[in-house]
Amino acid sequence: MEYRILVDENTSPRVAESLRGKGYAAEHVHDVLEEGVDDETIAATAREQGYTVLTHDSDFLDPEKRGSIPVVYYGDDTMDTYEIADRVDELITWIPDPRDLPPVTNLSEWK
Repeated sequence: MEYRILVDENTSPRVAESLRGKGYAAEHVHDVLEEGVDDETIAATAREQGYTVLTHDSDFLDPEKRGSIPVVYYGDDTMDTYEIADRVDELITWIPDPRDLPPVTNLSEWK
């Protein structure tokens, strides 16, 4: 199964662009939903459309918020666009099927 990545609105749209440049199906929340959408709607859309959510929003660490969707989380807000995209790329190299991801994957572990 191929990754479909939904980049949360607290992350730059350039991350989605960079991931697309690496050949991944990636969309920014603002391209899929309206600006300011709540986390529950993001999680529901991700679940319905088969996305993995890439976020800096710690609310997605809560199992009740994220539900059954896989979340790729980065807590380090000093990472730039390219570092985030490179770490996601590395993660996908090691775990090529998103169905094999744990509920939350911390990008800090993928250096």
